Amino acid sequence: MTKPIAIRDVALAAGVSTATVSRYMNGKFHAMSADTRLRIESVIEDMGYKPNDVARTLRSTKSNTIAVIVSDILNPYSIAILQGIEETCAALGYTIFVCNSKELPEKEKEFIELMLAKRVDGFVINTTGGNDELIAALAGHTPVALVGRKVGRGAVEAITVDNTQGMTLAVDHLLAQRCQTLALLSPLTAGISPRIERVEAFRTLAARAVGRSIDSDIQIIERIQVQPVSDALQRIMARRDPRRRLGIIATNGMLALAVLKAAKALGYAIPADFLFIGFDDTEWASVSHPSLTVISQPTYEVGAAVAKRLIINLIKKEPRDGPEVVELPVRLIARDSTRN
Repeated sequence: MTKPIAIRDVALAAGVSTATVSRYMNGKFHAMSADTRLRIESVIEDMGYKPNDVARTLRSTKSNTIAVIVSDILNPYSIAILQGIEETCAALGYTIFVCNSKELPEKEKEFIELMLAKRVDGFVINTTGGNDELIAALAGHTPVALVGRKVGRGAVEAITVDNTQGMTLAVDHLLAQRCQTLALLSPLTAGISPRIERVEAFRTLAARAVGRSIDSDIQIIERIQVQPVSDALQRIMARRDPRRRLGIIATNGMLALAVLKAAKALGYAIPADFLFIGFDDTEWASVSHPSLTVISQPTYEVGAAVAKRLIINLIKKEPRDGPEVVELPVRLIARDSTRN
């Protein structure tokens, strides 16, 4: 007996994913190029592929499952986000599949295709920043909400925080502590919206402060490890005027921890040698030595909000006026690392 032709056979012959073939079969031509559409059409005609109506019916039913793709599950930020997502989904009758892309765009793409095959009802994605077009196309036919990171302003539903507000609070606090030199440490921006927004906000604020004789420095860290951070700290200290008070900001919690470790290894004392602010009020921030001044993000609330928005607004299709990007406010918690 001849084995029936499956959708994966068509995908393999056309050189595309099964998700792309599925979009073609459902008339979602806007999510693919004309060349891709014609190639799939030709393969289907040559192979005589006929979709399984029973399988298509199964795919149209609700599974009450949500795919949650996070960029780094080891980051405390991700853990807090996941807690908000899981508890809110459970309260609304949904379970979640958690996928860790490890900041790898190709792994993120694989998980999107895998979860589509599992017929999830929707996606929550903390994107790597390398699949903007794919995610925007996905949102054209499947409920998608981004968490913490965006893909183009307004292109896809997203819940994040006000990064400009956070950087403004940090800079203003350091200036209020009479810092005359400001430095920013950030991981590679690599298309990741909060990193881009924080760096750009710092650059704008530093430019405004030039008239007040404020110096500034930006160091981009390729890997969040002690040695690269130590090298960046040494560059900052070498460039500064030792007579001018220095304030340093790290743009996320893992980087802030690496700064504390690097400072200790180099023999720097905080706040004697420089004042220091981190992003994220992690569990260790209040008990580190010194205790860390932070920009506190409402991470649990962000996770809860994105799950609620995905399920109520997108899956249950409540009335709304297109994709919305919501930025929740942050706050500064002052501790010993910025005290005189």
